[in-house]
Amino acid sequence: MNVALRRKLFVIIIIALVILATIYGFFPKAVDVDLVSVTRGPLQITIEEEGRTRLKERFVITAPTAGYMERISAKVGDKVDKGQSVVVLEPLRSPVLDPRSRAEAEETINAAGAALNAAVERESASSADADYMEKRLARLKNLYNKGSIAKDQYDQMEAEAKKVRALQRSAKAAVNVARSDLARSKTLLQNFAVVKKTAGSNKVYVSTPVSGSIFRIYHESEGAVNVGEPLLDIGNVKNLEVRVEVLSSDAVKIKPGTAVLFKRWGGEGTLSGVVRVVEPAGFTKISSLGVEEQRVLVVADMTSPAEAWRALGDAYRLEAHFVVWKARIFFKYQPVRFSVPEKTGLSLLKKREKQESV
Repeated sequence: MNVALRRKLFVIIIIALVILATIYGFFPKAVDVDLVSVTRGPLQITIEEEGRTRLKERFVITAPTAGYMERISAKVGDKVDKGQSVVVLEPLRSPVLDPRSRAEAEETINAAGAALNAAVERESASSADADYMEKRLARLKNLYNKGSIAKDQYDQMEAEAKKVRALQRSAKAAVNVARSDLARSKTLLQNFAVVKKTAGSNKVYVSTPVSGSIFRIYHESEGAVNVGEPLLDIGNVKNLEVRVEVLSSDAVKIKPGTAVLFKRWGGEGTLSGVVRVVEPAGFTKISSLGVEEQRVLVVADMTSPAEAWRALGDAYRLEAHFVVWKARIFFKYQPVRFSVPEKTGLSLLKKREKQESV
């Protein structure tokens, strides 16, 4: 075979390969597509915020008077009945005297003793005057009966005798006052701080106004308390509500009666509730990012059975989902994957996008 023929054959082969490669390149390629079955399901639009449980009615027991409280034997979580005594108050202990106060008390005792002695002497003098006037009145009475003196003189002497007797009684009362002042002054030096228990009649028993459980004890150990100082918190754990702080822009979408779903509360399942109050006043709160936010307090009640959330207590965390809109237009897909030609796959994808847009 000559060279020219071989060259023609080589060129023909190259052209044939190019044509075959071009035809192969235009063949459709297989692509992976997902075919799904469409079903209609529920769709909900919710506002999600973190909430806290709270007692609907919290009763704070305070000290009705200043006193020395005995140690509270009850513990947090204990159940109490209405009218049960939970706190016992004793009278306050007297303070210990410092050297200056002790010296003043001793001088007060000396002054009270001197005043008592003076009162006793005045009583003795008034007693002597009264005895003299009694004897003189008796003598003048005999003379008056015999007609030796005038009636006016006798009446004057009788009045003087009554005056002296009144002065005697006044001096005797002054002695009793001085003796009481001396006893009162002596009590200043007595140390009543070492007294551990007082008479039972002096104790004040503070009882609970309602039945429930103890949620907080402010002072467990014994010690002095002031009037009005909080001692215990009591409430009913079955009477809980949920307190949620939502953005003011979201609060306008929430109305009383709006359904609420409580999730991630620590137990199984989702709890249901309903909004009871959307407070009309907002407040400013700094977020974790340092941004000022206007928030509104929303209070919701639980509608789930109490047995489902009986593990919850006061100030427990949960997530509240407020359902502001719902309908059955959500499409649920069950994908099935297999390979089809590229043209067929593109048409299926376009069809799927059209369904999703609807």
